[in-house]
Amino acid sequence: MSTDFTPTPAPPIWTVVFAAEEPFLAQAQSLSRQLQARWPTSFAQIEWSSTRTPDDLVRGDTVVLFGPKDQLALTADQIREQGRSVTLIDADSAMASSQALQVRLEALLEQEDEIRQLRKDAAYASTQSPALQDADELRRELEAAAGFQEDLLPNFPVRSGDLVVHGLWRPSRYLAGDLLRVEPAADGGLIILLCDVMGHGIPAAIGSALLTQSFDHAREMAGADPAMILSRMNEDVFRAQHRQGTRAWFASAICAHITPCGTIGVASAGHPQSLILNQDPESALTIAASGPLLGIENNSEYQPATHQLPEGGKLILHSDGFESMTRGTESAQTNVQSALAEIAAKTDAAGLIDQLELHRATILGRTGQTDDLSLLCLERCREHDQTRALRMVS
Repeated sequence: MSTDFTPTPAPPIWTVVFAAEEPFLAQAQSLSRQLQARWPTSFAQIEWSSTRTPDDLVRGDTVVLFGPKDQLALTADQIREQGRSVTLIDADSAMASSQALQVRLEALLEQEDEIRQLRKDAAYASTQSPALQDADELRRELEAAAGFQEDLLPNFPVRSGDLVVHGLWRPSRYLAGDLLRVEPAADGGLIILLCDVMGHGIPAAIGSALLTQSFDHAREMAGADPAMILSRMNEDVFRAQHRQGTRAWFASAICAHITPCGTIGVASAGHPQSLILNQDPESALTIAASGPLLGIENNSEYQPATHQLPEGGKLILHSDGFESMTRGTESAQTNVQSALAEIAAKTDAAGLIDQLELHRATILGRTGQTDDLSLLCLERCREHDQTRALRMVS
């Protein structure tokens, strides 16, 4: 009797659900075929669904939506609420190639693998110890606080005349000590602020909440003057940390006022230098504004620096967390600024955020994000670039 047999193929570990609006269907089908050819049958399979039925999309481990991002943003949010990751792709997306999409999806699935194991470990541990049940309750409270903190972020993109701002904000834990603000100025321009409270987690987040109120108070008192705004905020931080029983804490900050005609005034409190960029990465300009950290002395002074942002140029404010994402032979700050200049020279503000998020997912998704990441990119758009500049990021 013959003993030959055909082994049963191993079932796929992952399911990736594709959904496409009609004009994007051909692009989606082409990418799906290329991806399925790259993946072993035991690794992942691709299924199809409709963008009109979000409840059906969550049967996959991760979801890819093809279509106009402004129309699918609500669907993507509904999918994320169900604990699934989402990748949005339109015709202009930087992930319109099968290679880029493969890197993105494999990074998301790798994270999902870790999340699955953590859920199993947590479920088992919570049955063994009542204390861990309390920890689970604390986790839910932290998640709620994190959602509230994220709701306080600007609703990107922010536009005023020819000025468009996109932003990136990614905590290293549930809560962040980084603060982003974008507010209109009386002259029709914008006031933008990036703060980084020393430390991580809950203590840093409390400092960030105080700075949020302080910034609003400072703008009422100082108008659009970045140096005066930081001076007022410094007084608030100094008073807050010198109340009886309060632990000392400090924060770096950078504030900029951009007029409708592109004149930039920048003041810094111990923060990494901001960048002015055009289409040539070699001509990137750092704005040398400096001053002491917020909270060091009660009467600290901040000297503003003034520059002109050319039409089509970009102003970038960033936290120091990006140092873990770049490598090079120069100083950490120089490496970060060189990398930002190179990316920004090839795309607009929205594309810069997309590229940084993809890089974060593929690099820090494997090594772990150890610091909060925040960045503001203001672009002075040419008239024919307005519609593209206002698109949503992935």
